[in-house]
Amino acid sequence: MNKFITSKFVLLALIWTAGASAQTGDQEGPNTNILRWASGTYAYTTLSEPRDRGWERFHMNVYSDGSRTMNMWHDLSARSAQFTVVHRVAADFRPIETYLSYWVANGFKGSTIIRVNGDSLTASANGPAGQHDQSMDVPAVFSVGTHPVSADGWHLWSDSGEVGVDQTSKIYSLEASTDVTKPPLGTLRDLAFNRLGKETITVPAGTFETIHYDLSGSQVWITEQDRLMVRMVIERFDRDYVLTSFKSESNEESK
Repeated sequence: MNKFITSKFVLLALIWTAGASAQTGDQEGPNTNILRWASGTYAYTTLSEPRDRGWERFHMNVYSDGSRTMNMWHDLSARSAQFTVVHRVAADFRPIETYLSYWVANGFKGSTIIRVNGDSLTASANGPAGQHDQSMDVPAVFSVGTHPVSADGWHLWSDSGEVGVDQTSKIYSLEASTDVTKPPLGTLRDLAFNRLGKETITVPAGTFETIHYDLSGSQVWITEQDRLMVRMVIERFDRDYVLTSFKSESNEESK
């Protein structure tokens, strides 16, 4: 056996040994980075008929530092719109970073990466309109509005807890029209809401203990711990968004 072949066998043996060592080092049990997770599906319908308008899926992870990441897939078939969003927030729900990709009735609108560093927000959008960069100052309390409903409860993280009191926050709301010449960048605007109290509601996904809000004229019911949307009703637009399936799991007791 020549030296080349011998060296080749030695190298393969080293690779196999390293791989075997890595495999034997695998931990058992849940991922130690994830405290808990939840996933679910929403139906988009009208209130009056009702009529199916689309659906949405989400998966949320809560990490060991308290931060959360929400993955959202929104298929609004009634408007031929499909949005994919990954949204990450700090333990107090303040935005950290967001990625989004928008398809609208006129085709691909663009993708955007948003990052928040202290009181500065930067965004970079790419699509048919070309590359557009944006930078602005943001307040201590604000949220990012990407249009899928899964994370809309995160707009309410500044809630004082008082019932029946008008409150105002700020939202960086993304441009999501069918006009593909307009890049999907945001505008900072006021967001009004009012906490109406705690309610137990039953939806196709089950029975949930929720907090009921009036959110700029929309009625929303969200869970308290992770502010997950259970139902949203917008009467003026004849819209109903309701949780139809839900799974969750906590690893906190094993830590």
